[in-house]
Amino acid sequence: MGLEGGRIVLRWDGYSAAVDASASDAECEAAVRNAIKLPPVSLIPDKPVAMAAPAPSTGVAKMSTNPASADASVKQMMEQHTAMMGEIQQAQLRILESTLARQRETVAGAVGKIAQQIDGQTDDFLSALGRFSNDLG
Repeated sequence: MGLEGGRIVLRWDGYSAAVDASASDAECEAAVRNAIKLPPVSLIPDKPVAMAAPAPSTGVAKMSTNPASADASVKQMMEQHTAMMGEIQQAQLRILESTLARQRETVAGAVGKIAQQIDGQTDDFLSALGRFSNDLG
């Protein structure tokens, strides 16, 4: 971990992530997870999902002589594929939502800091004008 150009840079096992120096723990975690392409912690189940191991392939596909059986297999494969694609899409949309929220927070924070600085300059300007008018009067 290091500070480079006002940003916190995290490096590990060939991965790296960078966040603003004022980034929260959640922003650091999101950057790390983005770097290694993991879903957010909220998407990882508490218990591992049991998945059936595929049967070892002999390199030769078993073909049924019943056309209805082949149709049912293809239909089942397509349903599974569609379900997996939906899950992947939902996970990616959650990552996108998180990234967009982080971007909004960053913009709001930066604009707020600029507004505070301008407000401070206005106070300094009004103070100088008051001294100037007191000197004239």
